[in-house]
This record gives sequence, structure tokens and C-alpha cells, in this order.
Amino acid sequence: MKKTIFSLSLALLLGPSVVSAADVTGNFFDADGAYYGPDCDKEKNYSGAYYTGNYESPFKTVLGKTDEEIQEKMDQLWNHYFKGDNNSKVYYDKGNEAYILDVNNRDVRSEGMSYGMMIAVQTGHKEEFDKLWNWAKNHMWHKGGGWDGYFAWQRNESGSGGDDNCAPDGEMYFMMSLLFAANRWNDSKYMDDAQYILKKMWDNGQHSLFNPQHYVITFQPQGNENNFSDPSYDLPAYVDLFARWSTSNQDKWSKAAKATRDHLYKSSNTKSGLFSDYNNFDGTPHGVSYNGNAEKYMYDAMRCAMNFGMDYYLFGADSARQEEMARRIIDFFERDNYKHARFNWDGSNPQEQYTLGETGANAVAAMALMNDSKYNDAVKKNLKMAWDASLMTGQYRYYDGLVHYLAMLHLSGTFKIWKPKPEVTEKDVTANEHNGVKIEKDTTFYSFESCKLYKVNAKPEGNVGIAKSVKMNNGVRVWSTNNAIVIENAPAGSKFAVTDVNGRVLKASKTTSAMQEIRLGGRGNFLVMVGDKTYKVVK
Repeated sequence: MKKTIFSLSLALLLGPSVVSAADVTGNFFDADGAYYGPDCDKEKNYSGAYYTGNYESPFKTVLGKTDEEIQEKMDQLWNHYFKGDNNSKVYYDKGNEAYILDVNNRDVRSEGMSYGMMIAVQTGHKEEFDKLWNWAKNHMWHKGGGWDGYFAWQRNESGSGGDDNCAPDGEMYFMMSLLFAANRWNDSKYMDDAQYILKKMWDNGQHSLFNPQHYVITFQPQGNENNFSDPSYDLPAYVDLFARWSTSNQDKWSKAAKATRDHLYKSSNTKSGLFSDYNNFDGTPHGVSYNGNAEKYMYDAMRCAMNFGMDYYLFGADSARQEEMARRIIDFFERDNYKHARFNWDGSNPQEQYTLGETGANAVAAMALMNDSKYNDAVKKNLKMAWDASLMTGQYRYYDGLVHYLAMLHLSGTFKIWKPKPEVTEKDVTANEHNGVKIEKDTTFYSFESCKLYKVNAKPEGNVGIAKSVKMNNGVRVWSTNNAIVIENAPAGSKFAVTDVNGRVLKASKTTSAMQEIRLGGRGNFLVMVGDKTYKVVK
């Protein structure tokens, strides 16, 4: 009987082309056929999940949590904040509509509504997504007038009153969640709405979400607020996707993607790694008369760590600077022993107690340090704090609770870049191995090769082995130390490759001696292929 399988190995043994990050096999579709797999750029490809389709959770690779434990944790979050009692939930169902409540202020904000939609699309809850979008469309979205395309940042629970002006983090999350929904659920209505908003962010006539000279997001696109920013609105991964998927102003979105990464880096204090709540386009803090804390690391600024951390693992296009930012901020909180929440930009004047939101956001930043062995303990500590954190109840659960929830989407591997349906080409293969998949019976699998996605119908070739030029010793052992993986008793010249469990090639070469040491940072589960045999190693 023919069976369809999904392998998570890379092509390792057939030459230089197959160790490209672009060549990978795997299950790149959800149960309903939505695609989140690898992709290619024409000029340069990076190590992020956009290119590899790898969303493996550091809870699994670093903390050793099982898939079942991770799903249970995510279900707990959903049931608490969306389906819980009146002391835990922030999602309020009103029939055909629903809203996310800022419990402390007793109002509904574009920030929370768009966060709720992102959580719903990433966790596959279409009914709740639709209800939230219905409420936002009916009570917040301006269709026409001076704010055409934008959202009122604040409304009462009834949907009336509040403030018609926008808060740009809401627009960013609305646009991104709608694009993901259009792709995941194959619904053109979401795409139409997303494209309308994307166009109006530049072509409104009265307002531009991004400063048209600097291409950096504004604190608010009107008056003097157009001349400074809030770095927690810098979401480079989102802007990168807008540049790819928007049907209008692609050149402006592309310039904004670069400017956003530059601005986020400039905003990181070189001493503390902290960010200020409001700042100038050169990254220095910006003071305003109506907020005495604008130049400090306060409630908004804690999100910056999550913003660059997600861009690091989703794209990796600015990895060196983002690793630097991660080292700064993790070093700072290590010195503080994760005790305080609010600081001056340079890290002085610590105030208040370390929060749930910071726990999540900093853990996402720590993902940028997973390949630096010097930070193994700090990475593990941040992941464990995010995992072990008690979910919030009571008056202040809305903001910190949702920032932590968003962070957990990234840390759990739940957050994915849901892409337009790819073109799939079928091809027949007769071989004992293809692109890292060992073929022992008739089987079918997906394979991404040279920037094309194939559905491979494979048959075994017979008894033809791989790498027969070297006679393998049955006594080959593969084991690990703190800093390396060791291949023992393999003949010199044996081909080997080391991958993570999702198939990303980390090292590939030939052994030079009977005791081959492969220096490798990071911890977790690895696959080591030596000749035609595969070994699983825990480091």
C-alpha cells in the first residue's frame, strides 16, 4: 500500500547543492492544506523560518518539553484568556461580534483587538477571529473621511465614544493578521480588507502611518506626532511581509522594512540594551509634555525585545545586529536578576517588579542567543520563566497577559508565516534516498528543491546503497560533549552531516580521522548522518 510521509531531513550526502538551506523536505501544510513552508528570494536567502519552514519550539529543543505538553500549555492560555471566567478572560462574545476588553480602563482598544485577531489566526480559531474582525470593522474602522483606512484606537464597550485617532500598533497587527487569515483560510474577503488598509497607510491623502522622509513608523500620523516614533511599533518581520504581499506601494514598504530594522537597532541603548517608550528617528529618547515617562523604558518599550526576537527567527536578515541587541538586554536583566520592570533608558533608576509581559518578550529575544553557548544558561532561564509563569487574573490582566500570550505563540512554534498557496509539481523518483528522505517502500513526500515545491512519488531502487565508496565500520558511535558532537570509529573520508530535527543543515563535511569532533553551539536534539546511517543525539 502506498503511504504518504513527511520527512524532516535535509539532503545531506549528495554534494554541495543539497546542503543549501533552500533544499528541504517536510510537512509544510496544516491539516486543512494551508502552507507555511520554505520560500526563496531571488538575490539572497537567510536562515529564518520564512526560508526554511522550520518553526520548532525552543521549549522542545532547550527545555525538553514534548509536543503534547506544548499544546497543553497553549490550550491553557486560550481557555484562560478567551474562554475563562470574568476574572481571567479578556475576550467577550456578543453574538456576531466580540471584543477584547482592557479590564483596568473598561474600554476596547485597537491594540487589544488586533492582538486578539493575531492570536486567533495563529491558533486556528476562525469563529473568534471573525467575531473580533466584525466588531473592529463595525465600530473602529474608518471607511472614508480624513482617517480613511485607519482605526479608532479606543471605543467604549458599546462600540461608541472613545477616540477616533489611531494608535499605529493596532494598524500593524490588523494588517498582518488579515493577511495571515486570507492565506490560512483561503478567503479573499480578508485579503481585500488587508489590501485596502495597506494602501491607505501611504495613500490616505491626509495621513501616512510611516514618516515619508524617514520611512519609520510614527507615534501617530498627524501633527507633531508624525515627527517622532514609538520603537515598540517597529515590527520588521511584518513590514518585510507587507513589502512582499502588498499590491500597492511595494517600493515604499521595502524602504520601510530596511528603515524599521535600522531604527530598532538604533533604539537599543548601547549600555543597557533597553528602549525608550517614545523616541526620535535616530533612536534617542523623545520627551513630550503629556507623558513624563516617554523617555524611559516603560510599558510600551518592553515589546521591542519580542519584535527583534521574532524578526530574528522568522527572517534572519539582520541577525548580527539582533544578536547584539539580545546580548545587551539579556546581560542587563541578568545583572538586575530579573527583579525590576521600569528604568531610565540607560538602565538607571530601577522601579517596580519584573512583569509577565517582560518575561515573555525577553524570552523571545533570547531566541537570538540559542546558538551562542555562552548564553545557554540565560536562554534556558528565560524560557523556563516564560513557561512557568502564572497566567494573570484580575484588574491588570489585559496588557501583560496578552503580550505574554503573543510571546508564547513564538516560543511554542505556534506562530507561523501563513503564505499564499504554492504551486506544487509532481515528479516520480526511483532511488534509495532523495533529498534526505530514506526510501524503503513506495512513498510520497513534499520536497522543496531549488526554490520549487515538489510532491515526490518515490520508489526504492533496490539494494543500491548510499556512499558505498567508504566501507562503514559497524562499531561507529556518535555522542556529544558540552561543546561538540563526536563521531567515533568511522573511516576517514566518511561523509557526515549534522542537522536539527527539522532538517536544517548545521555542519556537513567528511571525517578526517577515526575520532571526528564537530564543534557545535546550542543544545537540544540533533540528527547526525554518517554514510547511510542516521543517529539521534541529545546535546
